[in-house]
Amino acid sequence: TAFLQKGALVSQSVGRVWIEMSSGRPTGFGTGFLVSPELMMTNHHVLPSKSSARTSKIEFNYQFDDRNRMMPTIMFDLDPDIFFVTNQNLDYTVVAVRHDGTAGSNLGLFPWNRLVAVEGKIIISQYMNIIQHPGGEPKRVALRYNQLIDVLDDFLIYQTDTRAGSSGSPVYNDQWEVV
Repeated sequence: TAFLQKGALVSQSVGRVWIEMSSGRPTGFGTGFLVSPELMMTNHHVLPSKSSARTSKIEFNYQFDDRNRMMPTIMFDLDPDIFFVTNQNLDYTVVAVRHDGTAGSNLGLFPWNRLVAVEGKIIISQYMNIIQHPGGEPKRVALRYNQLIDVLDDFLIYQTDTRAGSSGSPVYNDQWEVV
């Protein structure tokens, strides 16, 4: 049960990204996850610029509870003027998140994922776990049918069955470490 308990804990760090809300409606959705008490990571193609991040948000708890009811969500603005780093070739963006969310919530209530640059957290043919918002839908977990196929210098190649909106999702090993 420890595997599931740890997965439930790290899933709290994963949110749905509302992309470019300048018109009051998102142009799309992605997934992002906290990598520090105040930074969120997603894909570059989800948030490619400071201007796109400035009008985007991250929403936590967009998921069903254990009684299959929608949980109350909490929305946070992004703050690329405080911190914004992106890399098109490696397809990642890290951006600051404002601490105060809707309903008086504080970002400090959510756990975050430590990024550790150590090789060997996953090896070819092992299965991985993905926490995502496919199609902008409520949070889902993909267990076991995500297999590492190859390790390149800058990329891990894995086989999975995900949809649009899953971009930016953290990929975990069985110890729930981001790989």
